[in-house]
Amino acid sequence: EDAPTLIVAEIGQAHDGSLGIAHSYIEALSETGINAVKFQMHIAESESSIHEDFRINFSYEDKSRYDYWKRMEFSIEQWIGIKKHCEEKNLDFIVSPFSINALEMVNKLECRTLKLGSGETNNHLLIKRACELDFENVLFSNGLCLDHELDETIKMIINSNKNPYLLQCTTNYPTKPESWNLLNIQKLKQKY
Repeated sequence: EDAPTLIVAEIGQAHDGSLGIAHSYIEALSETGINAVKFQMHIAESESSIHEDFRINFSYEDKSRYDYWKRMEFSIEQWIGIKKHCEEKNLDFIVSPFSINALEMVNKLECRTLKLGSGETNNHLLIKRACELDFENVLFSNGLCLDHELDETIKMIINSNKNPYLLQCTTNYPTKPESWNLLNIQKLKQKY
């Protein structure tokens, strides 16, 4: 309880596939007193198909989910530049991968911290592989998890001699304060 609070700014996909915007976010956020920035890493070929339509069409620019994910990708060299920029600004660089291929790319970046999204809780192949790699910290959120899924994920991470860091998450964006459910933090603390 005496540990300092880690404040993470979620950039996610807000860069809209623009490397310049991604770097602009890092620059702007570095002046706010945060500790870390978090991105999402998607690889179109690993997550979608050129034949898959949008479940909900939200893009005027992309014809399919595959096109959207493809536009949002950065190369390994671009990710190295993003990470370096974070380090120059004294920000921890955190990435959430959404496939094993993305996880392998995050691993090449030699990140200290990995963040797994709550939607990946049932992705045991991804979690198992993440536990085999050399991340110091494995963060994951509970937003889309059922209790038994959370139990299993925590057990997998602990059995790999890693420290799991569980984040209380309400999967509803933007989340209104009355839906934050911060009281759940105490419940999770007592259980785990």
